[in-house]
Amino acid sequence: MSRLARKKSTTGIYHVMLRGADRRIIFSDDEDCCRFLDTVGRVKEQSGFKLYAYCLMGNHIHLLLEESSEPLETIFKRIGTSYVYYYNWKYELHGHLFQDRFRSECVENDAYFLDVLRYICQNPVKAGLCSSPFDYPWLGCSGVSKEKPYLDSIQHLTDIQPSELKDFVVEPCDSEHLEDNGSRRMTDQEAIKVICELCSCTNTQEIGGWNNERRDTAVTTILNNSFVSIRQLSRLTGISKAIIERICRK
Repeated sequence: MSRLARKKSTTGIYHVMLRGADRRIIFSDDEDCCRFLDTVGRVKEQSGFKLYAYCLMGNHIHLLLEESSEPLETIFKRIGTSYVYYYNWKYELHGHLFQDRFRSECVENDAYFLDVLRYICQNPVKAGLCSSPFDYPWLGCSGVSKEKPYLDSIQHLTDIQPSELKDFVVEPCDSEHLEDNGSRRMTDQEAIKVICELCSCTNTQEIGGWNNERRDTAVTTILNNSFVSIRQLSRLTGISKAIIERICRK
């Protein structure tokens, strides 16, 4: 079955999400994040697009951008090819890193632009990575974050003042935008029940004491078949986050 044609924005502005294949980790350390942003900056010079916001999470990325002479497909082919080559070389891996197709939504008016901006800023807060968007190092948002490379001004897109914008992005945001069920947060009680069912155990702490092969299989099964996050899985099983991330890269 052929894919549906991607909807085109009349403004040229899009909210784009890239997710790791099989929800795998795509940023294992700060070096990876820096390399991805350098790649974006290099492609930005080639493609001429404008970048208004970005947020790098463990296994996915949000970008708010405006295309210019090159379409989204070309932009993200350039970004993906370069970053995947680096990542596979660094971790001695092969094959795909990202899901086959990036997801995008059109941003057609100022109000929606601001809502997407706020949504992107609140991603790390909702994931429990920080208490405020201003504290997350891998968030870049024109007019909100500290000065970051590669960002373009949004002043021509909205009348909202910088001080008002900072207040706006921390207000409650219930919009889901490009998120899917794979990003829904689970309570610890829900996660414990799911983990025990998937792994046929009575206590999540058991898994950390299993032999490596059985433990690794359990971790992979949980992450691929539930909404349990890596951070939550580490907390509930006692397996370190570094070990879980290493299992994800296998």
